[in-house]
Amino acid sequence: MKKKEFIFACSITLVFMSVFSYFIYQENNNKKRIVNVMNEQEQTLFYIKDTKEFKEEYQNMYAQILYHEEDSFFHEINCLLHLNYTPQEINNLYNYVHHENIEKLLDNEKIDLEAYYEIPNFEVDKIPRYEQYQEKNKTSLQEAVLKVNIGLDHDFYTQIEEIEDKEDYQVLVNKYRTLKEYEPKDLKSLSYDARYQLREKAADAFEELVSFAKLENVFIRPYSAYRSYSYQQSIYNTYIQKDGRILADTYSARPGHSEHQTGLAVDVWSEGMNDISEEDALWLKENAYKYGFIVRYPKESESITGYIEEPWHLRYLGKDLAKKVWESQLTYDEYYDLYLK
Repeated sequence: MKKKEFIFACSITLVFMSVFSYFIYQENNNKKRIVNVMNEQEQTLFYIKDTKEFKEEYQNMYAQILYHEEDSFFHEINCLLHLNYTPQEINNLYNYVHHENIEKLLDNEKIDLEAYYEIPNFEVDKIPRYEQYQEKNKTSLQEAVLKVNIGLDHDFYTQIEEIEDKEDYQVLVNKYRTLKEYEPKDLKSLSYDARYQLREKAADAFEELVSFAKLENVFIRPYSAYRSYSYQQSIYNTYIQKDGRILADTYSARPGHSEHQTGLAVDVWSEGMNDISEEDALWLKENAYKYGFIVRYPKESESITGYIEEPWHLRYLGKDLAKKVWESQLTYDEYYDLYLK
């Protein structure tokens, strides 16, 4: 091909591509303009018609379903329609229910979820347990959801799950969640007593707490901080020999279940005492959150935490989260399920 013919051919190709791109651009713009004047129900029908998910028998129902941009939306609504959910029920699911729960619905027979719409922390696969707990304990459904999510429909130390992110400063450790033989990577000795170690942020925060407490004539000292799995095993066995397993379980954690193993918990006594005074305990209850700590096992929470009141046991969460937990007046087990899980 001669040079002039080659240039001409290239020019024609470029012109053709430009015209083609222009028409595609215009078509897309036209679609956008059409969509912009549609309501959300019309958008669902409009978009699904151009996909392999479109089913003729559901056309009228598509036109009643509010559009959502999830990648699997069309597949999901087809499954839900097949399970005999109505368009209004599907709209309610996407308005009120977490997407993970919607995915679980696809593998079940149709479930009436209206009673759960205002309970954001419910889980579809636990619904039978919620209803059994509610009936047995005569609670509200909301309370049943919370208690079952914590695990309280089972005896302590049953139905145990291993904690995945053991390094998370927000980690929840209790009688249903185990650390196994985890060891923190950033332990730091307290500057005034190397016997006691906490993870770095917790150690710095605890020293700040102690220093500011002194300014208000509150003098506390640590008597237990980080404990390894093996050390917890040793002291737990000692308590069993002393008081028996049933009583020991009310005040000592089994190995793998102790907050001390996280390196984020510290027990304190009042200066010059082998206990904590009522005055110092009250100060901690009202002020520890300012330095990133909560009193982990408050009064009258044994049915939830499994432990008697421990006004000396502080758990580090960081200042922002500790303040939120303190303001909520919930145990950390409850707060974690409602807001963090």
